Amino acid sequence: MSKNKFIQKFQNKTNSELEYIIENKKNYNEQAVSASIQILKDRNGQSLELETIENEIAAEKEKKELNKKRAIEEEKKKSNLTDDPNAPELHSKRVITVFAGLFSTIFGAVLLAYNLKQIENIKGRNQVLIFGTLYTIASIIIINLIDIKANLAIGFNFGGAAILTEYFWNKFLGKEFKHRKRSWVKPAIISIIITIPFILALIYGE
Repeated sequence: MSKNKFIQKFQNKTNSELEYIIENKKNYNEQAVSASIQILKDRNGQSLELETIENEIAAEKEKKELNKKRAIEEEKKKSNLTDDPNAPELHSKRVITVFAGLFSTIFGAVLLAYNLKQIENIKGRNQVLIFGTLYTIASIIIINLIDIKANLAIGFNFGGAAILTEYFWNKFLGKEFKHRKRSWVKPAIISIIITIPFILALIYGE
């Protein structure tokens, strides 16, 4: 039984309606076009016109898949990702930036420190943690002293993220360090759990 839901849905359409869908295939779902072709073939048999259209659709699909694979490979090259099982599994620059920006610089510092621990760079790990701690404390003090708005406070966080990814990462890992991507899910859960009490304290402390 076909998994294409449009096969059953289009059974009551006329040949003209199905042909219209095929002729205007760019405006319709790929499965809708495939279903229209299949129903016409069942009704009238295979024709040179339908075969040509099927070949065009298959060629377009293959081209899209090829472009998608190329885009993935290009992204891997830009982010220095590799499938080599011997390469260390690290949190990416993007993940570190997001965590530092949304939570605080210390969260991004912890992720980068984990990366450095994976390559046994203890000196770098310690420097990153010290920076993250001092930067976060300094940011909190400045924000409280001059009563900075929330969007500017986030700017402090992303400033710290930039230092982590563009200075410390490049210094201790290198711009072209090959690595595998590590999941961000577990750190996200931990970060949210840690952050919730502070958010509740702000809400109910006012």
